[in-house]
Amino acid sequence: MKKLKISILAISAALLLNACSPSAEEARTYNDNLIALEHPLTAKENAFLDQLSSAKSPEELKKSYDELVAQSETSLASAEKMEGFDNSTSYRDAAKEYFSTIKGIVNNEYKTIVELASKNPEEVTDEDSKKYEELISSVQEKSEKVLAKIQTEQTAFAAKYKFEIEPTVEEAKN
Repeated sequence: MKKLKISILAISAALLLNACSPSAEEARTYNDNLIALEHPLTAKENAFLDQLSSAKSPEELKKSYDELVAQSETSLASAEKMEGFDNSTSYRDAAKEYFSTIKGIVNNEYKTIVELASKNPEEVTDEDSKKYEELISSVQEKSEKVLAKIQTEQTAFAAKYKFEIEPTVEEAKN
């Protein structure tokens, strides 16, 4: 009889713990909410890079840059307001680090790139060109590092809560 009581107690405890665990759908929704903060930032960054490569006018480049600055601030502020999930903040913290890093890139490397790209072509020196290349390299290095970190956290999060990460429309095209 004592074994039966212990078994019933153990089963009841397991069921109670399982009932309190978030569902895969809740985890997917949390994931989607974090990703929703990233999409407009990526769109603004891509628009900025398109402006940079097309070199239409310094005014258009500055406008695109200003929009990127605003979106980097918005995305980071929104991520900072998000709660953790299931008593863990590791995924949210990786997202905050991602947005913070991108904001830093925007406010440092991209700002200097805009200044360099806005110069009259006759004023651009070899040193300016070298600086531009160094900045682009720095952006790539920082972006790749922080992107790898958030992707690792996202993959672990999806595995833990047993849901598939679906590619975005852009990722599916590639």
